[in-house]
Amino acid sequence: MTAGLSVEDVMRHQAVAVREKARFAEIVAAMRRFHISSLPVIDARDRVIGLISDHDILPGDESCAPEARRHGLLDRLRRHAGRSAGAGRPATELMSSPAVTVTAATPAREAARTMYRHRIHQLPVVDATSGRLTGIVTRSDLLAVYERPDEDIRREILYDIIEDTLGMPSGRFDVAVMGGTVTIRGRLERRSAALRLADAIAHVGGVITLMDHLTWELDDVAQGTRTRL
Repeated sequence: MTAGLSVEDVMRHQAVAVREKARFAEIVAAMRRFHISSLPVIDARDRVIGLISDHDILPGDESCAPEARRHGLLDRLRRHAGRSAGAGRPATELMSSPAVTVTAATPAREAARTMYRHRIHQLPVVDATSGRLTGIVTRSDLLAVYERPDEDIRREILYDIIEDTLGMPSGRFDVAVMGGTVTIRGRLERRSAALRLADAIAHVGGVITLMDHLTWELDDVAQGTRTRL
């Protein structure tokens, strides 16, 4: 069982980070070398002061799924390096701050929920006293420890996510789970609600792949009125 697991049990003790004075080219080089889309920013004492991601240096369509946004990221970074508007700026001017972090003692389930709430796919792990970077935990690290029966995943989607979190009647949806692959069908009034539902399902422990067949009546995302949790 994984209920008692903490971040300490799943984290990576070696984390890629950049210093606060790092420039655009150095940040891009680190992302390309390690095939990652975000980096903690640390000060001279190794304390995490922010997080810099592809969203910060290559703004794009936030309505895209994270996997779609990451597709071709390294090529885009290479093309934009040296000619981006932020090319001469230090990490402190490009990062998001304060960084969302966890400690080694944080429950693994809480870390997963934190990623969902902040729409991120990794969390810097810091020392509870000094704030120094001690590692990193990613969504894939957390998913790897969940050995959940498909029916448990299905129940969480239907009742914890659809009914309790999003306040929707579960009977309106057809949800099937096989080997961690979730297939969902249903029709909603607004596209923003469909996006929220798909994103929430993608962050359920044990979900490997989501086959999203949701439809909607009104495309309120295209009208610029996207609803957020």
